[in-house]
Amino acid sequence: MIQATDRLAGSVVLAIPTFRLLPGEELGPGLKRLGVETIDQAIQGFYDGEEVFGEAVHTARKAMKRVRAMLRLIRHEIGDRVYGFENAWVRDTARLISDVRASAVLVKGAEEIRGLYGPLLAQGTFDEVIERLGARRDRMEERAMEDPAVVPKVVSNLERARSRYQSWPTDPDAKSVYGMGLSHRYEAVGPGVRATHARGRQEMVAAYQGASATSFHKWRKSVKYLQHQLEILTPLWPEMIIGMALTLNRIADLLGQDHDLADLLQLLADRPDICPNPVERSMMSALASQRRSDLQTASRILGRRIYTEGPSSLDVRLGAYWESMELARTTRFASLSA
Repeated sequence: MIQATDRLAGSVVLAIPTFRLLPGEELGPGLKRLGVETIDQAIQGFYDGEEVFGEAVHTARKAMKRVRAMLRLIRHEIGDRVYGFENAWVRDTARLISDVRASAVLVKGAEEIRGLYGPLLAQGTFDEVIERLGARRDRMEERAMEDPAVVPKVVSNLERARSRYQSWPTDPDAKSVYGMGLSHRYEAVGPGVRATHARGRQEMVAAYQGASATSFHKWRKSVKYLQHQLEILTPLWPEMIIGMALTLNRIADLLGQDHDLADLLQLLADRPDICPNPVERSMMSALASQRRSDLQTASRILGRRIYTEGPSSLDVRLGAYWESMELARTTRFASLSA
């Protein structure tokens, strides 16, 4: 058990995030660029054909999570009214395709169980349940593609959001005119990071105290938000920020697998016809439960690495990184102007 969870919580390979400010890029123009580019990524897949519809849904939902993380990052700067409207808009749009994505990950979860424990199982074990889950996924994708209230609505919502992000004022003085602005200062993002970290820290404690699938899923969402916020702020100190972001990404992956298996267990309980063989159904439930335990243990190991530091301490540290980044940026600018 210890070896299994140690492998699950293993090290990650560093890679430069793409969802980030560019070196020397000011906050306002950079966030506007990220918002527009991310929405474009979410929209594009729906024009690539029905054969990649499932992947388009996955890409769109990931993009919308990034946008929601960005909105949380600058909530203090844009104000609760703008934040509340934009966050609800993206959240409700993502919900239009949530069932499609959920049906796909159930197949993936069952396949993972078969892959992990296959050498210990008789040949053909779980083939039928995976086939039935796949057929269920295909039916849900077909219904979504044929429903005029799903894909056209998602694309329309995203395009309207893109237009709004494109017109976001980035001049610090715009706040007096538009009621919002995106000024280049740490105080525009610091409160957002601090609030997201604090919430994730509380939700981690609540998850292991309550041990419910819902509590672990809530923690995962905060983990993803913090990951994407730190990715945006990569230029502050890439070596430090990227390491934290990748650790958060690993935690989110583990918790995502846990959530998928919890949904699979619930579906098997509600719909035993998905796995009509009672012996296989019992085996699947037992193995999925064991796997969930391993995933939660590994998440706890990594979670302590992130949340041992308090939100105020992280805020001070990132603020110091910001000051160093700005000093280096202004020094370079002065040398070029001389």
